[in-house]
Amino acid sequence: MNTDPVDTILAQWQTERPDLDVSPMGIIGRMGRLTKHLERALQAVFSDFDLQGGEFDVLATLRRSSQPYQLSPTMLFNTLMISSGTMTHRIDRLEQAGLVQRIPDPGDR
Repeated sequence: MNTDPVDTILAQWQTERPDLDVSPMGIIGRMGRLTKHLERALQAVFSDFDLQGGEFDVLATLRRSSQPYQLSPTMLFNTLMISSGTMTHRIDRLEQAGLVQRIPDPGDR
């Protein structure tokens, strides 16, 4: 049977505390390891386009927002659940790359 580092951790817990059900730790541990692998693979793709994952999230959010594919910065950061400062940084980078354009809101000072 193949084992992985998570199996080693579970076996250690079994030895030290056989009274505990640590099986959820196996699921969580493997999900964490899988997440790291996926993030590396995604970043490799994003880097081909000189993007970071967060910048891709902004572009994807704009694209799924229907034509004319524009949202206010407030709508964007609320949708993405990030701070306004993080949103500003992402928009700045995307604007410098020519991937988004800021359009002043005539109803906003």
